[in-house]
Amino acid sequence: MACQSAVIVALDFQYREQALEVADQLDPGKCRVKVGKELFTREGPGVVKALHEKGFDVFLDLKFHDIPNTLARACS
Repeated sequence: MACQSAVIVALDFQYREQALEVADQLDPGKCRVKVGKELFTREGPGVVKALHEKGFDVFLDLKFHDIPNTLARACS
């Protein structure tokens, strides 16, 4: 069953291990998680799959018309 909470926790990390470590401290029944372009471009769809396997609804935020520093890090 999908989470009904309006709470979205941003997993704004560069590496999968960091994001999953934080996700392990969260309850997928009480929040959703956001994966941004930096994490997704570095780690690929596997990080989203891992979060789904933990029971999370995932908001995949891949907009590239964003803050210049964020965009530069995602493209590096």
